[in-house]
Amino acid sequence: MQPNHLIPVHEFCVHHHIEITFVQLLAQQGLVETVAVEQAIYIEPQQLPRLEKFVRLHQDLAIHTDDLDVVNDLLDRLEGLQHEVARLQNRLIFYEG
Repeated sequence: MQPNHLIPVHEFCVHHHIEITFVQLLAQQGLVETVAVEQAIYIEPQQLPRLEKFVRLHQDLAIHTDDLDVVNDLLDRLEGLQHEVARLQNRLIFYEG
């Protein structure tokens, strides 16, 4: 992949007023994926919403970096349960109608 399609971590961090170590910690925990190209670290565009979500959780809710994996897991479970409830409601409407 060519670097012109990637987002430099440095620019992302400057824009969001965070330290580069924050993104590095998320990458070490496996929460986001980074790409290294010629001594520079980049983020793939599809990782951007996920990374921005972690920045908001960290900054707005003061969730410590080490706890973001737990919060992410809980949010993923909640989303899965919401989809399951919607699916079951649709089935119920089908059988009641």
